[in-house]
Amino acid sequence: MPDTSNKAIGRRLAAVREVKGWTQVFMAELIGASPQRWGNYERGHNAPPPDTLARIWQLTGATSDYVLFGRMDGLPLELAQALQARSEKVDAGLGTKAG
Repeated sequence: MPDTSNKAIGRRLAAVREVKGWTQVFMAELIGASPQRWGNYERGHNAPPPDTLARIWQLTGATSDYVLFGRMDGLPLELAQALQARSEKVDAGLGTKAG
């Protein structure tokens, strides 16, 4: 069962932003939110509402299925590969193996 907690959603949002090479401030500007609001999404204090999820998809290609449930199918290939590579790098840094 996928992790749908706000913390997991925040980690996925941060991953998308990071593979795009964008700062939190830049991402907040792109979606029309304050940097504080975007930071709250990434920290898992709040989940983005549907209209914000749609804007994130338009800007990044990250589907709501990925953001909310971690499902990689449906992502643009380049984004999926970048997220997978990031995940493997993070897992290697933690001394774990991706499954």
